[in-house]
Amino acid sequence: MYRVPHQRNTAQTVIRTLKQGRRPVEEYITEFRHFSHQTGWNDTALLDQFLLGLEDHVKDELARVGIPPNMEGLIDFYILVDRRIRERRQERGAAIPWIPRPISNQSEQPSASTALVPVSNPGSSVEPMQIGLVNGRLPRAEVDRRRQLHLCLYCAEASHQVHNCPIRNGSRSGKPIPHVIHAIHTSKNPSPLLLLPILLQWQQKTIPLQAMVDSGASGCFLDNKLSSRLSIPIHNKAFPVCVQLVDGSHLQSGPITHETIPLQVIIGSKHSETLCFDIVSSPLYPIILGLPWLKQHDPYIHWSSASVSFLSPRCKQTCLQRTHAVMSILDKDMVQTNICLPKAYHVFHDVFDKQKAETLPPRRPYDCPIDLLPGTAIPYGRIYPLSEPELAVLKEYIKENREKGFIRPSTSPAGAGIFFVDKKDGGLRPCVDYRDLNKITVKNRYPLPLIPELLERLKNAKIYSKLDLRGAYNLVRMKQDDEWKTAFRSRYGHFEYTVMPYGLCNAPATFQHFINDVFRDLLDCFVVTYLDDILVFSSSLEDHRSHMRIVLQQLHDNKLYAKLENCIFETTKVDFLGFVLSPGQIEMDPKKVEAILSWSVPIPARQYNDSWGLPISTGGL
Repeated sequence: MYRVPHQRNTAQTVIRTLKQGRRPVEEYITEFRHFSHQTGWNDTALLDQFLLGLEDHVKDELARVGIPPNMEGLIDFYILVDRRIRERRQERGAAIPWIPRPISNQSEQPSASTALVPVSNPGSSVEPMQIGLVNGRLPRAEVDRRRQLHLCLYCAEASHQVHNCPIRNGSRSGKPIPHVIHAIHTSKNPSPLLLLPILLQWQQKTIPLQAMVDSGASGCFLDNKLSSRLSIPIHNKAFPVCVQLVDGSHLQSGPITHETIPLQVIIGSKHSETLCFDIVSSPLYPIILGLPWLKQHDPYIHWSSASVSFLSPRCKQTCLQRTHAVMSILDKDMVQTNICLPKAYHVFHDVFDKQKAETLPPRRPYDCPIDLLPGTAIPYGRIYPLSEPELAVLKEYIKENREKGFIRPSTSPAGAGIFFVDKKDGGLRPCVDYRDLNKITVKNRYPLPLIPELLERLKNAKIYSKLDLRGAYNLVRMKQDDEWKTAFRSRYGHFEYTVMPYGLCNAPATFQHFINDVFRDLLDCFVVTYLDDILVFSSSLEDHRSHMRIVLQQLHDNKLYAKLENCIFETTKVDFLGFVLSPGQIEMDPKKVEAILSWSVPIPARQYNDSWGLPISTGGL
């Protein structure tokens, strides 16, 4: 009962001292938004506090053009100013292209095609140099800027001065020094973006992700947070690699010191290769395929049809399983190549058809209603401020779901806010804030299965297949005339769902009721279900295939569709609801056990405040 006031006081203290400093604008906005939700302040107070943390050049621009009237407008303006500054830096630094090659030592003669760092005569006076230019002096304005900001005149780093510059001293002493590469574009809105659906495979794991193809990147990169989240093995590089961005600045996280183990990268149904990725901080695009990858494969990009063809001689010889591979860039949920539908079930291939799953489901008795408590008024929420990457995802989400008929424009008096949370694969998941609506909704008490009871049914099973329904809740319609209650508000308009969205308090009960009735005669015989997870179990392979045909026929008859890449067929060991099942044995998932054992000990409030240097507030206790 004392947690909320403590969190509010802590958030208010932290947000008063929050500044952008030298970090990226998105990082400052994200941290500000994180604490702003806990302060309890109104929009006016938050706007004033946000202004205090801005850099001086942004404040000067605001004084010239005027302050936007709300937080959303201010954040948009801030991102725009930051983008313009980066573009100007890029224009100033783009006179000579960057070629990613090892830095030559002093014994080598510098040239425009090989030398990245100019080699100065030890006897000559120190002249400020610009990385990537050969015998090129910095403009006077850049020299003054570096001196004013106490940056190294040679490499523009803040961690040292020119007389201690490791790059300059390394080139003069002839010692090996790190490679320098041109990393990724810093523009927040490259146009157009080429996002390629891929599968990453390693150590019997397969994860569907999206990679950005960027001709301005001189390598293949993977975000450090994504590698940590997915537990992708990494190791130290032979030599650290310094990274320079297109605007002339260096990567704030410092040199690249780690890379992944060789990972299998699968594109479409036929193109496969092995790649090692350099580990960098790249939250906007967690996986990047750069210019060397493009040169190696020489893909043909069909912009009109949004597809990529791999037709180069190298691809035909080493990467392709057949003579031709064409894949859709927009197909984000491609079929997983290492999990194909067994021949015994080919007749049910339409159960795994993605296009059919993305059509509006039929009306059923299980359409989700929203019954309100008597005497209550429909609530509406505020519009959450979103970052530019979140707005891009939101715009695409609205476009896709309108095309599928899952949402439609609304004039409803309701209007919940929408925000985003991180997905396991590094993407963004939209979340509609239905908390206020759920408070006044009559609850559906249909029970979810007890997990111990489900596991008890499986103790004699020897072979399993697991099916994961595609879209899950979106396979159920909203009850007619109740769609308006699901409305959500966003920068791009006011919309309502025609299918059951995530976040409604009665959605799990409604969906479980529907699934239980679909498999009414099969439950506990050879099928157990928990929401959209369906497990088929049998004592022999022959029985199992017979059972699977019955289950797939039920899915077909009820227009339910499974996600093939998440399905497992005819296995003797399977993960289900946090447990690992095998014949005669049920054990907890080792990953879950490890997560519990490594759970951090809660920090007492006084110790937490002491560690942050915050005063103890007893107000409201």
